[in-house]
Amino acid sequence: MVMMTFFNSFTTASNQLTFIQKGYAAVACLMAIFLTGTVTQLYAPENTGILLASMGASAVLLFAAPSSTMAKPWPFAAGQMISALVGIYVAHYEADFVRASALAVGLSVLLMLLLRCLHPPGAATALASIHNTVNVDLPDFSFLLMPVGVNVVIMLIITLLVNRLILPCLQFAKTPIPAHLTNQNDQQGHLLGINTGDIEQVIQRFDKFLDIDLDDLCQLLTQLQLLLFHKNTDIKTCGDIMQRNIITVEYATEVEWAWTLMHEHHLKVLPVLDKSKRVIGIVTHYDFLKHVQLTPYQSFQEKWLWFIKPSLDITTQKPEVMGHIMTRKVKTLSTDAHIAELVPLVVNEGHHHVPIVDDEERFVGLVFQSNLLTALFNQQVFVDSTKSIPEQGSVIE
Repeated sequence: MVMMTFFNSFTTASNQLTFIQKGYAAVACLMAIFLTGTVTQLYAPENTGILLASMGASAVLLFAAPSSTMAKPWPFAAGQMISALVGIYVAHYEADFVRASALAVGLSVLLMLLLRCLHPPGAATALASIHNTVNVDLPDFSFLLMPVGVNVVIMLIITLLVNRLILPCLQFAKTPIPAHLTNQNDQQGHLLGINTGDIEQVIQRFDKFLDIDLDDLCQLLTQLQLLLFHKNTDIKTCGDIMQRNIITVEYATEVEWAWTLMHEHHLKVLPVLDKSKRVIGIVTHYDFLKHVQLTPYQSFQEKWLWFIKPSLDITTQKPEVMGHIMTRKVKTLSTDAHIAELVPLVVNEGHHHVPIVDDEERFVGLVFQSNLLTALFNQQVFVDSTKSIPEQGSVIE
């Protein structure tokens, strides 16, 4: 165990990736370099290089570490092109190879940092410019166009296509987290008062370069907060706190009948189910009112009666059934989901009620915001009470 820990301290985080994700990185690098070289060869003059060696290093960042800030489109494209341009100018004005190489690397790194496009392979491109620039009266920009420019454009197109289409399906480079958190959507906001603005303010106090996107860091902190919440609470599931025997309606339920149900039973929400008892929508008071299109000097009662009463004609210009007014995008959780999964839905997204489903996605109950708050309050009361109990063997004065 000690030897394994010692070994891991010198390795990268690639063990966090699945075999499929590692295979994706290798195949993507292979195809990107092959296509870049093949296409560049079609336009390259004779006796001209078709591939930059630094493109191999860029491929590693673009496909094996796509979440890195150095692998974003702007750092890649700008970092490569700016470094090549610096190398061309330095090679023109400095004849000594060693001094030119040092100046090219140093200046390219400085410009990439100033322009917020740091891309490490760019420094290698700056060195390549020193090797390939011909000393003439004016700076030779041919190397900037071929192969640097063509390589960069082709690699950028391949990266955007592959990473946008294939990468999301693999959930690439995500650290494994407990099952109760894997269904959480990415949170761009905050969970417990943390947002990207706060993180950026703290990062400015650091004197080190952090190779992580602000949104990714915010999501990481959110998941850590949820994990901590899960570890510090008793095992409580949505099935434990949900309300059962909820009145539901179907797609074809008439608007007037649904409103009568809500009024008579003092309901705040009506889940809309299909014939298999699966949730297809949800209706609240707002869903009724948003269809009552009032204009100035118009009576609300008249407009409401016009909306709520079913039309007697064959055709109609207003919603008639629940399927016409329901909110279709509904977040659901399973009965065995930990109540920690409810926290971002309530805090971040403002859900006041979350439908709960069984293993077959059939509706079984609702968790209201008040149910979650009660569970959290009871948990805190239990924790406080256990802290007040003296340990065995202690003396009570």
